[in-house]
Amino acid sequence: MTSLKHTPLHALHVELGGKLVDFAGWEMPVQYPLGIM
Repeated sequence: MTSLKHTPLHALHVELGGKLVDFAGWEMPVQYPLGIM
C-alpha cells in the first residue's frame, strides 16, 4: 500500500471534519458535514 500525499491544508480539512479520499495519490476532501455553502 502506498502512502498518500497531503496538501499544506490537510490539517484544516481534518479539523473541519472533511471526508477525505484518495485522488491521484493525494488525500483530498470531497465532503464536509455542513455540505456546500
